[in-house]
Amino acid sequence: MQLHRRSLWSLFLVFILCWLVLTCGQPAFAADSDDLIFVPRQAQSVLKLNQRPGSDLLRFFWERFWTSQLAHWGWSWSEINAWVGEGVTVAQLPCPEVCQTPRQLWILPLKRPEAATAFLETYWQAHPFEAQVYQNLPLQVGKDLVTARLGDRLLLASDVETMIASLGSAVTEDGNLAGLAFYQQARPQLEAQSTALYYANLQSLSLENRDLAPTYDRLLVAMKAQNKELHLQALLHRTGDPTLISAPLDLEFLRAQEPMPTLVIAGSHLPEGYSQLTEALADYRFGKTPQGDDIASRLLRDLTADIPVDLTTQIFPLARDRFSLTLWHQADEQWQWAWQTRNTPETPTLLRQLEDLARANGYEVNRLVLNQEAVTAWVKLVLAPQTSEGVVSDVAAAYKQQGDRLLLASSLSVLSPGRNKNKKGAWLPQSLLRQQQGVHGLVYAHWPQLFAPLSQRWPLLQYLNGVSGGGLERLQSITLVNYGVRDRLQHLELILSSKKD
Repeated sequence: MQLHRRSLWSLFLVFILCWLVLTCGQPAFAADSDDLIFVPRQAQSVLKLNQRPGSDLLRFFWERFWTSQLAHWGWSWSEINAWVGEGVTVAQLPCPEVCQTPRQLWILPLKRPEAATAFLETYWQAHPFEAQVYQNLPLQVGKDLVTARLGDRLLLASDVETMIASLGSAVTEDGNLAGLAFYQQARPQLEAQSTALYYANLQSLSLENRDLAPTYDRLLVAMKAQNKELHLQALLHRTGDPTLISAPLDLEFLRAQEPMPTLVIAGSHLPEGYSQLTEALADYRFGKTPQGDDIASRLLRDLTADIPVDLTTQIFPLARDRFSLTLWHQADEQWQWAWQTRNTPETPTLLRQLEDLARANGYEVNRLVLNQEAVTAWVKLVLAPQTSEGVVSDVAAAYKQQGDRLLLASSLSVLSPGRNKNKKGAWLPQSLLRQQQGVHGLVYAHWPQLFAPLSQRWPLLQYLNGVSGGGLERLQSITLVNYGVRDRLQHLELILSSKKD
């Protein structure tokens, strides 16, 4: 089905979303968390840069964000560069009532405190402010900026209430983010020497007036750049025990094929995962469209509107156990794909339903032998005046069963065992192959082959590539790994690899 092939790559984006749901005093690391004692526990989000970004893409966004904020205060980078050290922390706090933007708190380490004091004295001489004192600490309260210096730290807040909340949290472990049980449990499990650390309170993104707590309520991400790779390790805290228990994938199940795959997706429990995805997204404001529709369900309807197949009832059940999906982007802008799953008791019934669907669309269901193996193919003849024969055979799909596995592919050539020439997992990042954690799910994308078709469908990618100075085009691969759930902590890792110079 040519129409089916044109939509196939889009449908696999849904599979990515489904796979994601399958996953799903001061603490010991004082060097990384000292400044978090100044962050009130009700903070919506916190970004702590332990060092200035080395990655071109991260440095681009950080410089623009930093420059914009300095301009809002009437400052410039050249004015503060001489006395601001590394380890800048930015926090956003909720408003007690409705406000246009969240309240902000900045914590700046000072490598030259006396220079910072001199700068502030000069600044406040030129701007109206009110001098206040909180716990014997002088505060300078301006219209949109409040400043206070504590030793080698400079605190900046958008209003005096935020500043007082910050100073108050520093004297009580129960009130600051560094003493939060989730943080103390999660931080030691992430990269100790990370370039940056990001925390988010997902409860602030959940929908109001819900009887149950959202699926996830806390997020902690550690970022580190090394050897042309950017690693983002994430821990999500579940509010309840997971109902889906999956075993780690066998890398043999992810065998590479020739040529190098454009996209690989692997996981398990797809039907249940999709159901949990829609439920989880419904917990948060970003999970719905402005019209109030569930994003996942609407996306699935949009992607399947032009093909006569119901993914949730006819395709997803084929992946009740573990599955892997591999796609290749061809030079003629066509896609080839192969999907392997474990056989389940429902498999024969589902295959008969798909065969009936193929016949209803004019395809013949042919049983044949390919390389001494029984294969079923859905084929029909299509007029092709440009060929000498005047017709060509259109293969919608083909499948075969090997032991306890079902192999479903876009063509007979994909099923040929001669394609399996690459070493096992050769396309995976070496750091992933060396690690000892169990992989419960994985998405791998060879980005140079994906960027062009994706940016044509979503022009926003072209815009982001432009404003980032071509940063998206410099990506070589994107790998998303699910390490499963332990003690209600869902462990994920995103690996962005850049092209070699």
